[in-house]
Amino acid sequence: MLNIGRMAIILIVVLTLVYVCVFLYWRSGVRERLEEDWVMEGRPGDRDTWVDERVAPKARRISRWLILFVYVLPITALSVFVYVTN
Repeated sequence: MLNIGRMAIILIVVLTLVYVCVFLYWRSGVRERLEEDWVMEGRPGDRDTWVDERVAPKARRISRWLILFVYVLPITALSVFVYVTN
């Protein structure tokens, strides 16, 4: 039973690292594209404020999807695998 607990803790830590890395990678890509759009369109005003206003709603949406794909699916797949093999 302790081995399952240790495996669960390690799995949560690894999945959290994956979640943070994927989220930051996605966010930097979106931010870079929005900064390019701001420059190409020649918008007046503060670039960082404009970019932050457009990244925030997308970040909330992608965080929900990432929780599903990074936490729920792997844990479900592992649970099904353990259930089927036992």
